[in-house]
Amino acid sequence: MKIDDKSKFLYSEDEELEDLSEFDLDEEIEKPAPAKEVVREVAAYEEPAQEVEETAEEYEVYEEEAPSDGITAVGVVGSIDIRPSFIERLSEMDESVIEWHAQLQAHLTSYRKVKSRYSARCDSYRMGRDLLAKMAIGGKTLKLYLAVDPEDAALDDGKYHQRDLSETSAYQEVPFMLPIRSNLAVRKACRVIDYMMGNLNIPKRRPRKKRTTKS
Repeated sequence: MKIDDKSKFLYSEDEELEDLSEFDLDEEIEKPAPAKEVVREVAAYEEPAQEVEETAEEYEVYEEEAPSDGITAVGVVGSIDIRPSFIERLSEMDESVIEWHAQLQAHLTSYRKVKSRYSARCDSYRMGRDLLAKMAIGGKTLKLYLAVDPEDAALDDGKYHQRDLSETSAYQEVPFMLPIRSNLAVRKACRVIDYMMGNLNIPKRRPRKKRTTKS
């Protein structure tokens, strides 16, 4: 093979050209198969089920005025209230506080159709559906809440030292609050209870007749 001055390839007569007869140039070149599409099955999105807070019917909604001595565990989803119940807190109080609660409970339930019911946060007193009173514990003090107007002129003489909680939603039905810290406070609270029952025309229970045995 010779190369001329124009850099072209020239073949001499003595050189044999490569025999290409064995190749079929008309044959279609096989193309590679297209890649298969990868289809991923995506599950249909479902809205997460909303958690429904379960509330027991026997527990009534109650907000404490003072911070509780219990513990509140806070988690990722929410908070779990593990504060002690009213009965548990009352049992841990001094004997005098337990006695004051018993005296006030007996005085309230001495009126006709007034019933006491314990809930998680307090001891409530109702006549039918009407809330008349609550007793709760704030710190180390027994507190009595009554369905009386705190600004009632008959009780606004400075003797009772009541607090007006009418602007607090939890106490709108029982806005008259008395802290019970002594036997004198119990006697004053009983006078206010009598005044409240008189305004509501709720009579005392009839005393039970003693059974007499015939000889």
